[in-house]
Amino acid sequence: MFKQLETFCAVYETRNFSHAAEQLFISQPTVSTQIKQLEADLQTTLFTRNGRQEIVPTASGQLLYQQAQKLLTTWAATKTAVRSPRQLVKVPCRIGASHTTGSLILPALLAELSTASDRFDFQVTLANSAEILTAMSQHKLDFGLVEKPLVTDHLNRLAFGHDELVHAGDFNSPLWLLREPNSGVCHYTNAFLKARNIQPEQVMVIHSNQMIADLLARGTGQTIISRHVLAPTIPVEALSSHYQRQFFLLTNHHPAAALRPVQATITQYLTTWSNG
Repeated sequence: MFKQLETFCAVYETRNFSHAAEQLFISQPTVSTQIKQLEADLQTTLFTRNGRQEIVPTASGQLLYQQAQKLLTTWAATKTAVRSPRQLVKVPCRIGASHTTGSLILPALLAELSTASDRFDFQVTLANSAEILTAMSQHKLDFGLVEKPLVTDHLNRLAFGHDELVHAGDFNSPLWLLREPNSGVCHYTNAFLKARNIQPEQVMVIHSNQMIADLLARGTGQTIISRHVLAPTIPVEALSSHYQRQFFLLTNHHPAAALRPVQATITQYLTTWSNG
């Protein structure tokens, strides 16, 4: 049953039987067979086809996905506990952060959480805001730190602190250092370029604030970036209040009881950080 649920989740997330098979290192017929067996056991249809390749989850499939994530998480924790009955089993705690919050907030926050590392197995992921939201929605993360006001129907969103974006670097350089399209800063960069009627002659897309900041420190290119990640020697142009954005903590509506102490510590730290 758990193998079928794992296969079902892979199909749900990829919307494609072949891609799910590649992800799970099994054959496509095996994927199809497991989904058919699961549908027979549940006496319902989990997917409908939309065209030749893409499949669409039914209402039953959407409900099963939400429950399957919880079941698989519980099963993984149960296997760990059974295999190591004499050892203290740590509670997995998965934290995701955008690149800006990862460099600005996460180090001190993790230092605060490190006192509980004897009880919790902390796993940290850095990605852009949209990817953090997706991982949270798929129950692949327990907490998310982002700087983009994303739509979060299935998650709680706590606003804290502010970030100031600035125009930085060599203002005469033809090279613009840009973040990827789904990053939190991309919208502001496009707005700035449009307002200034700038069409960059050269661009370099980089998936890391820190790498962009390092290039600016070497005198390479210009960009829109958080003031917090810049060295004091980098030339900066302050922008209007439209380029100030808020940070957000994403949490699940029904967090695991074992993670409540971690959530309390994170919330308290972020509140203190905002007021500091």
